[in-house]
Amino acid sequence: MVTNLILSGSRQLLLDTNAYIYFLSALEPYFSLLLPLFQRVQKGEAAFIVSAITEAELLVRPYRDGNAAAVERVGDLLSENGIYVAGVDRRIGRRAAQLRAGSYTNGKRLALADAIIIATAIETECEAIVGNDGEWRRLNDIRFVCLDDLAAAV
Repeated sequence: MVTNLILSGSRQLLLDTNAYIYFLSALEPYFSLLLPLFQRVQKGEAAFIVSAITEAELLVRPYRDGNAAAVERVGDLLSENGIYVAGVDRRIGRRAAQLRAGSYTNGKRLALADAIIIATAIETECEAIVGNDGEWRRLNDIRFVCLDDLAAAV
């Protein structure tokens, strides 16, 4: 699979919120791209770092809808071996501020939540971020792998 070819040597990755949404909802073509990464984590070949922001974003809709099963499903996924939720500490907060301050492009800045997620990846020494926010292609501080680009390559 193309995802494994591109990220084969990566041991620690951060998946953006949209990647978890695609995986949890089995949304194609993204689910098929993400499944090999989750299988690598299950085998102990890689690890995912999850920003606490991502966990919060994943839980908003289930809590709003009163969907206890979906809340439990998110909790179960993020509690699996090899998946680690990282809280926001001062180091991550400072890096997020730096990223946001330097990100003014096309009349807008990087959203603070996005900056915190990216800062989490950098400060926890992830080798890449996997997501689908095309604006993140311009990141210089860490490698970004866009799921739409991977889907187009299949």
